[in-house]
Amino acid sequence: MKTGVIGAGTMGAAIAALFANAGYDVVLVDVNDDALEKARKRHEGEDLEQIEQAGLKRRDEIISKIKYTTNLEDVGDCDFIVEAIPEKLDLKIKVMKKIESLVSDDCVLATNTSSFKPSEVAAGLKKPERLVLFHFSNPPILMKIVEIAGDFASEDAIGKAIEVARKIGKEPVLLKKECRGHIFNRFLGVAGVAGAWELMHARPEEIDAALKALGSPYGFFELLDLIGIDVVIDVLNSFKESYGRKFEPPKGMAFFLERMLEWNKLGKKSGEGFYKWVEGKAMIPDARPYDITPIISAVVNEAFLELEEGIADKETINEAYKLATGSPLGVFEVAEMLGYNTILELLERLYRERGAEIYKPAEKLREASKN
Repeated sequence: MKTGVIGAGTMGAAIAALFANAGYDVVLVDVNDDALEKARKRHEGEDLEQIEQAGLKRRDEIISKIKYTTNLEDVGDCDFIVEAIPEKLDLKIKVMKKIESLVSDDCVLATNTSSFKPSEVAAGLKKPERLVLFHFSNPPILMKIVEIAGDFASEDAIGKAIEVARKIGKEPVLLKKECRGHIFNRFLGVAGVAGAWELMHARPEEIDAALKALGSPYGFFELLDLIGIDVVIDVLNSFKESYGRKFEPPKGMAFFLERMLEWNKLGKKSGEGFYKWVEGKAMIPDARPYDITPIISAVVNEAFLELEEGIADKETINEAYKLATGSPLGVFEVAEMLGYNTILELLERLYRERGAEIYKPAEKLREASKN
C-alpha cells in the first residue's frame, strides 16, 4: 500500500517516518523545500532513534521509502493519505478538496487535526464518508495512541484507519462520537487553562516535576513546548469557537502566549519556549513538585463531561489517557486515588473563587461522589 503525508512539520515528518518504518511507500508533501530537508535529516537521525526507543524498529533506514516533494499531485496513486498541516480549518478543507480531485475513489483520507472535527475537515468533499480522524499525540513516535473517529466516516474508512494504526505499531482508540479536541486534547486544553491559573503561585518546572512524580514521562509545560506554542494558540482558539469561554486562559497567560508567538519562542522547534531546548531535549531546572491537584481535578472533570456527552465509554477514556501520556494510571484511576469527594469540593471552591468554567463540576462527577 502507498501512503501520503501532507505537511512535513513536527507531526507530519514523524508520521511519515512511522509509515516508512512499517514498510509502506510514502509520499511526503510540503510547500516548503526547507521543511522537507529538515524532515529528511530527522529521518536519518532523531526519528530513527525514537523509533528504536519506542521498540518499533523494523528497518535500518527509512529515507529510501520516502519521496520528498512539493508537488501535491504526487499523491495521486496513494491509498491512504494523512494531512498534518497547520490548524487552520479553511486551509484543511481546501487541501482535502484538492487531494480528492487527484486520488481514486478507494483512497482513504485522514486528518491529524488537533482541534477540529473530522466532519468539519470533510466539508468540501464529494465523498465525506472517505475521511476519518487519525490523530496522534505528541511526540507521535513515542506515544502509543492514535485516536480514530468520524460521524460521517464509512466502515471501510474506519477499518482502514484501524488497520494502518496497528501496522505502524500504534494502539487505535475509537471514539463513539466526534468532538473538537477528541478525548485527549480536551484534557490538554483544560490542563492548559488550569495550569495557567496555577502559574500565579508556581513555576513551570515545579508543576512539571509534580506531573512526572505521577508517572508521566513528560511535564505539562514540556509537552506544550513539544507541541509548539503556535499550535497551542490555534487549538485554544478553535476550542473557544466550540466551547465558549471555558478554554479561555487568564488574561495574563493569554497575553504571555501571544508575546511568545511574537518573539518566536515556540518551544522545541525554535529552540526555546517555556524552556530552552538543546539537542532535542528541554533544559528543565531541578524543582520541588508543586501541588497540582487543581489541574488534575479539572482534567478529571473533563473526563466526566466526555462521558456525559457520549464521546467514549469510561474504559476508552481511561485507556486514551494512559496511551497519550505514557502514564501507568488512567484518568479515572487518578480520580479514585484522590477521591471523588475531594475533587468535587476543590472544584466547587475554585469555581466560586475564580469563576473559570473549567472548574464547573460535571453531573456525572457529582453522581460518582455519592457512591
